Amino acid sequence: MKLTPYSLDNHFSYKFSFTIDEVLQDWSNIQHTNLYLSASYLKAIEQSKIPYLSFVYVVIYKKEIPVGIMYFQCLEITNGFYFQDTFPQEINKRITTKLLKKLCGNLMMCGNFFATGVNGYVLNKEVSPHLIYDVIKSLKITLKNDKTPLDFSFLMFKEFWKHQEIDLQKRIQSKKLTAFEIDVNMVLYLKPHWNTFKEYLEEMTTKYRTRAKSVYKKTVSVREQLLTAEEINKHKSIIRDLYLSVVKTASFNMVEFSTDSFYQFKKELKEDFVFKAYFQEDKMIAFSTACFTDGCLDANYVGINYDINNTIPLYQRILYDYVQLAIHHQVKELRLGRTAEMMKSSLGAKPVGMYLYLKHTNKVVNTIIKPLIKSVKPSEYELRNPFKDKVKT
Repeated sequence: MKLTPYSLDNHFSYKFSFTIDEVLQDWSNIQHTNLYLSASYLKAIEQSKIPYLSFVYVVIYKKEIPVGIMYFQCLEITNGFYFQDTFPQEINKRITTKLLKKLCGNLMMCGNFFATGVNGYVLNKEVSPHLIYDVIKSLKITLKNDKTPLDFSFLMFKEFWKHQEIDLQKRIQSKKLTAFEIDVNMVLYLKPHWNTFKEYLEEMTTKYRTRAKSVYKKTVSVREQLLTAEEINKHKSIIRDLYLSVVKTASFNMVEFSTDSFYQFKKELKEDFVFKAYFQEDKMIAFSTACFTDGCLDANYVGINYDINNTIPLYQRILYDYVQLAIHHQVKELRLGRTAEMMKSSLGAKPVGMYLYLKHTNKVVNTIIKPLIKSVKPSEYELRNPFKDKVKT
């Protein structure tokens, strides 16, 4: 199917599609190191058929030559969305019945619900960041008039690292998008001289080195195994049970991840996606997943049998195994994600703030919801430093 080009100015234009296959060739011509914007990853997400989630893929051109890509995930927001048990109470308790009707509609997000970081776009150096908002402005009109219309009420950018001082963030805020800080991402910055897990442990104080060794001693009965795509599919039932046991304890998630994606990720991403299962005898009791992207190891999802975790330090074992994997592959960062900040800091991870940007396309509603958005605050946490004083972190 031939896609229609839409002009932005005398030099730039764009094309869009609801499936990656229709823009595959031009999409793949944009060079980058972000796994979450690779055609293979996006195809895996698309094939997972996650309920209520749709996608828009945009390729930006300069005189018919691809110079940028943008990725959107689209979600329908209904009344029930605001009354989930885990929805932020700071907002929920301030929503009136009258306002609720105005807060329903489609949310279009530049980024990825299932991965942290700036995963919504890649632009060649010759392209100014202001073009991103020009595309969105045109795309809103185009999608509304398309044969399969998609009119979005909310626009979101997910998500920028707090320390990133980039022109786009300033431009986004100038367009009346409200910034709000979300829970920190715990990041372990690996030292170049950590060639082995032993060398990493040697830089810890006696207390934390002893603790790490104790975790492995107490979980000696646990066997770990890297699974292939076929093995993931074989164990999909227990994988789903373990995953859901963690979801029940988690904070608010806008979209429920599909465990079928694990199979799709391994099939499409090969060695860039790691699925590690943990067994006691022949029973799977936990799993962890991670992706290699942009020189980093990004820890994604875990599933745990909490009954067993109450008797042995299973989750801590998973965290230390992430460190071992990161050192083995000599990555620059291990991104451990949100939650369990104190436990992750005991591995040497540091908190890094992150921002989301949100806007309602109705000016009046946008003004009303701004204080609601700003009422959301990151969770409080305690930190530990496991390293000796002489070790710089």
